[in-house]
Amino acid sequence: MANSGKIQKQASKQTQAKSKSKPSKKVRGRLEVVPVVETVPLGTSVLPPRPSPVAAAGATKKRRGSVANVKPRKAQRKALEAAPGEEAPAESFSEPAKKSVRKARAARAVQRAAKEKPDFQPEDGPYSYNADPEDHCETDIRAYQHLRPLLLKIEFAIYGRNAGQLKLWDPYFCNGAVVQNLAKLGFPQVHNKNEDFYAVLKSGKLPPHDVLITSPPYSEDHIEKCMRYCASSGKPWCVLLPNWVHKKSYFQELLRETPSLVNAPPNYLGPVGRPYHYWFPSGSNRPNHVGSDGMTTPFHSSWHIHLTGRVGGMRLMRELEAERKSTNEWVMAKTVKGLKWCGRKVQERAVAAKAREAARAATQSAALRGGARATGGKAAATAAAAATAAVVFV
Repeated sequence: MANSGKIQKQASKQTQAKSKSKPSKKVRGRLEVVPVVETVPLGTSVLPPRPSPVAAAGATKKRRGSVANVKPRKAQRKALEAAPGEEAPAESFSEPAKKSVRKARAARAVQRAAKEKPDFQPEDGPYSYNADPEDHCETDIRAYQHLRPLLLKIEFAIYGRNAGQLKLWDPYFCNGAVVQNLAKLGFPQVHNKNEDFYAVLKSGKLPPHDVLITSPPYSEDHIEKCMRYCASSGKPWCVLLPNWVHKKSYFQELLRETPSLVNAPPNYLGPVGRPYHYWFPSGSNRPNHVGSDGMTTPFHSSWHIHLTGRVGGMRLMRELEAERKSTNEWVMAKTVKGLKWCGRKVQERAVAAKAREAARAATQSAALRGGARATGGKAAATAAAAATAAVVFV
């Protein structure tokens, strides 16, 4: 009770002092400002309130665009902008930025090496047009081997039994390997020269040819330009294209609106098993994913074939389909989806045939082993009988 009385007296004194304090007073004609002192009730804490655990956790989170997140990007920009001889060591950057700096410098080194390396030049001299370095690929001879039966039938339909007369034109030049590959297969008349295909089309001076056979570059819109020309050329053509081309809007448009393709839709010929390979010429600028041998397989590809009535058209394709049944190396179909299905079926039949051959060989081996055991048993019995007779005789 004594303590409570003291507390009440202190509180009343503080209240009186607050009521008596004035904001200002006159001292000898001057207005003097007197600071107002705020009093705090007894027992109240004057410390700031502690933040809640949730607010404290939110305050420690790194926000997007904060200094900690911007440091790697700034360091990467600084590493890219610095001259090759003026680059600071990666250790001079903060720990979060080191990885970004090393990555940026590695990319910059690759770019410098690509710029310093001279452009590839074919054996015939520099290209007569601007070529993308990643388009320098030659088609594997295996793709032409699968197409050879069809080319032979076209040649017979045009020239009869005069072999070696079929004229072929490949308008996209790389290094001339297509001429050598087709000559090995019996087609020596191939036009593939270091010239701009589109400039030749513009001039109207096309080389004499019976069939256009090519694998266009994948960069820019070369595939679309090639297919639009082929559809309007009125000539037979065999174009090796990635399997995704048939889904493109321009290809579907050509199938619907080009009279020659409406009357005779293209057929498709592709490999069974491993896809067609492509080869970068020796000395060409190769992407990082290409090995030292220069072989690459960017996409699964197949021959897109259109034959006119002059060379037999659909009749010739039916003959080729009958010939296909004697081989397990390539298949034909009217759609790319059907081509994939046929390829799987041929592989399944080949696997089943090998399994049957293995089972037959195992059965024959077991029969031979069983016969050897039977023969050995008869010989042993004969020897035992002879020994018994000898003993009795003695």
